Amino acid sequence: MRTESAELQRFYASPLGQVAQATLIQRMTDAWGDLKGQRLAGFGYSAPVLDAFPDAERVIDMVPAAAGAVVRKNEVLVEEENWPLREASIDRLVILHGLEEAAQPHRLLREAWRVLTDDGRLVLIAANRHGFWTLIENSPLAAGRAYSRRQLLELLNRSMFAPTAQASALYFPPIAKLRRLAPMWERTAERLEPLRVPLPNVAGVVMVEARRSMAVPASGSKVEVLKPLLAGKGRRVAGLAAERERRKDR
Repeated sequence: MRTESAELQRFYASPLGQVAQATLIQRMTDAWGDLKGQRLAGFGYSAPVLDAFPDAERVIDMVPAAAGAVVRKNEVLVEEENWPLREASIDRLVILHGLEEAAQPHRLLREAWRVLTDDGRLVLIAANRHGFWTLIENSPLAAGRAYSRRQLLELLNRSMFAPTAQASALYFPPIAKLRRLAPMWERTAERLEPLRVPLPNVAGVVMVEARRSMAVPASGSKVEVLKPLLAGKGRRVAGLAAERERRKDR
């Protein structure tokens, strides 16, 4: 059974939820810009980040039918594995509060693969299994199955996605009284993470950007772990990944 959309809406309307939303929006806009002219979709409860892209050509907010009635203008109820979208019709896709309670995560991601364009991008945001947020009952990240970064990378790889970059967010504790310190907490973590300090273990969510891949990796193959993105480094990391692909083709 999924967490109801109304419950998630109440959380993001709370003081703590508003800080969490601002943090996620900052990560996403740093990575994707304004998405002007792009077709954008979200699955799960992605409203907290979809609102950051008012210049997108089209925005579709898909809510799992099991989460209850829609509560926003652009929302539409869908089945997890059957979205009312044409193949290759979406340029950018966000899954937030969608993976943790999915009955079949692999099939969910195959549906994401189907609707993305060839050069489309998916950002998967999932609760960090090692983070503080999964331990607090007033956090929606405590519901369902949380993931480690490695688990997300492996799931994407098995679902014919090629991870292009990754990051973590919500480093601050899920305590309302400490929310004013959240921006300082996030900035400090962003500076330390490239130094391989083990801060992702305390972050509330792990974030992985991926593109469609036409090849299924051989069993036991390794997914390259890229340096943290989604903090203004998304385009540079994607460029490096493209350069590596060109070298392979030579």
